[in-house]
Amino acid sequence: MDAQRALLDELMGAARDLTDEERRGFKEIKWDDREVCAFYMVRFCPHDLFVNTKSDLGACSRIHDPKLKERLERLDIMFTIWFQFDFFRI
Repeated sequence: MDAQRALLDELMGAARDLTDEERRGFKEIKWDDREVCAFYMVRFCPHDLFVNTKSDLGACSRIHDPKLKERLERLDIMFTIWFQFDFFRI
């Protein structure tokens, strides 16, 4: 059942079951939104490094979506330079 739902989301979008009123307020998340974890998009999120240790940072408050990461990897290199700059600055 989940595989079918994922296939429909991929083909028709996540907002396929919304009414017209709900679609007006719906915002599709893109790879460059502030809610998306830029560190995850480049390589890995620092919050995922030290899970179950003394130095655990806790759960990341931003979105980690492999589909968004895949879209970013398909784009031209110039789009990813700013994400990589922030990642390596840490």
